[in-house]
Amino acid sequence: MSLVFWPNFKFEISPKRLFLRGIMEAYQKPFVEIAESPESADFFAIPFEYFFVEKYAPAYLSSIYDAARRAGKKVLLFDYTDFVDRTPRLPPHAIFFRVSVYRHHQTPQEIVMPYFVEDLGKTISLHQNKPECATVGFCGLSRYGSRVQALKAWVKRRGFRSLLALRGDAAPSVHAGGIVWRRCSLRAIRQSSAIETNIIERSSYSLHRDSVSGDPQRVRAEYLLNMQSASLPLCVRGDANASQRFYEALSAGRVPLLLDTDCVLPLEGVAPYEKCVIRVPHNETPQLPERAARWHVAQSPVSFIEAEREAKALFQDFLRLDRYFEIVFDREQSPYKRILYER
Repeated sequence: MSLVFWPNFKFEISPKRLFLRGIMEAYQKPFVEIAESPESADFFAIPFEYFFVEKYAPAYLSSIYDAARRAGKKVLLFDYTDFVDRTPRLPPHAIFFRVSVYRHHQTPQEIVMPYFVEDLGKTISLHQNKPECATVGFCGLSRYGSRVQALKAWVKRRGFRSLLALRGDAAPSVHAGGIVWRRCSLRAIRQSSAIETNIIERSSYSLHRDSVSGDPQRVRAEYLLNMQSASLPLCVRGDANASQRFYEALSAGRVPLLLDTDCVLPLEGVAPYEKCVIRVPHNETPQLPERAARWHVAQSPVSFIEAEREAKALFQDFLRLDRYFEIVFDREQSPYKRILYER
């Protein structure tokens, strides 16, 4: 079932999804209210991950589409998976909430939502003073487990990029996996003397029991210490075209150094990202350290701390999922008012 409905049903979350149950415990009030009848509902909704339903229960999906059409309602779909390269097949009355999309692929029916992440502001404090030098921190998956794995990834990437080119994709290069972009980013960061770095590279994904290497608590503590010590956490996409670390950094009151791989952020145009995010286009990856250093030098001691406060406020006011859905479903002020409520 989609995590969006966890506050409603409190369903069991697999212990293999490390730390997720604790994250969800922060959301006790439902994001949506379950209506007593179709007639009294504002929307119909599929309470499961869309791409899994599309694959394994297409008849069920079609039946909900048909029922909503007969009732004159729109259907809300949700997907928390990494399947950014899959294109949803949506009827005109469907609205698709997903955690990532490519800007050059996004349709008017697709709305980007944040990840559910731990609020690190509860354990990580703002800097008391502006550091003398910018410290770019990174801790995460950026290495292949073996040469064979690296070769397989290269072959797959080349084949997929060729396919995208044949299809006339507007930006085939951004479809490269997260490890590719992370390695390119780290290479640029390491070559610069204008910044300090705190980099921990891993060859495994650390938020799942089956893939984490080592004791999960120790690995997580190492990650949190890396976040705390950074003035500018490097945030680069993973398998999805989005970064969980980006939301964690904001929650901790850190200014993210975000590599923009043609990504769309939640509530763009409403949330004031420009106040506390250093956003570097993917075709300017070599300039990551220069942009970080330039931003740091431009800050006074006061404006540096203010940017961290803005980052924390951005998370609390726009990107916590409860606040996010309050904004999205506000009938009068929602930036998606036309898509959601106009028939």
